[in-house]
Amino acid sequence: MAQFPIKEFEQLRTPFYYYDLNLLQKTLEEINKYSAKENYHVHYAIKANANPEILRNIKESGLGIDCVSGGEVQTALNAGFEPSKIVFAGVGKSDWEIELGLDNNISCFNVESAAELDVIQEIAESKGKIANIALRVNPNIDAHTHHYITTGLAENKFGISLELLDKVIERCITSPNINLQGLHFHIGSQITINEPFKRLCAKINELQHHYEAQGIKFASINVGGGLGIDYDNPDTNPIPDFKSYFETFDKHLELREGQQLHFELGRSIVGQCGSLITK
Repeated sequence: MAQFPIKEFEQLRTPFYYYDLNLLQKTLEEINKYSAKENYHVHYAIKANANPEILRNIKESGLGIDCVSGGEVQTALNAGFEPSKIVFAGVGKSDWEIELGLDNNISCFNVESAAELDVIQEIAESKGKIANIALRVNPNIDAHTHHYITTGLAENKFGISLELLDKVIERCITSPNINLQGLHFHIGSQITINEPFKRLCAKINELQHHYEAQGIKFASINVGGGLGIDYDNPDTNPIPDFKSYFETFDKHLELREGQQLHFELGRSIVGQCGSLITK
């Protein structure tokens, strides 16, 4: 939790948000320490907090950025993030949002459905561009978090079902303006145990074996985010256990030679450094 210097700010009018940038910096250092592998890429989920000063510190730490709207893509560009470090997820992307991503040559679209894939193909073709995409897969994994913020079960609206995945991958391969980079997953938010991430690794391993048998290989795997923070003891545990988090994927995910692994962390980066000050 942010350490607030009460005497220094006692004359300020409330309410206001106070951000402990020292804690943010320590958090970013922990992330970089445990994700230091050459093929690991951490993207900050900007929906967690788009404060310009927060974004400046995150950009300077070397992280990329994960966006779920055209507005967030533009905010990331305005904050100076390189397009090559921007990934664009989100359900129901509109035409102008897709055009914004293509015009700025962002790194990747995380595609949520076959219908979205068709729209991206059509717009990319009209612009004479190739769209880099990752297919968001719904792996039907229970993250054991609050039912309102779980996203990886078959009953959830997010991602392409396992039953439809073969057909959508085939459509990617035959679409001339689509470059299928890999698979994307996000099983929920505020996950505080590693077991769901282990089961995600097992499912990804299974899918990779399945598609390699068909001669299909992926340049990248994106495991999303979801790592939670300690709401019960924020002062005792101000920084999440990034060591255990990254080690879970290192030990259980069978990456291929040269394969890139992407993460999309949000709350776990900024959740503890901010406080709402009021009276």
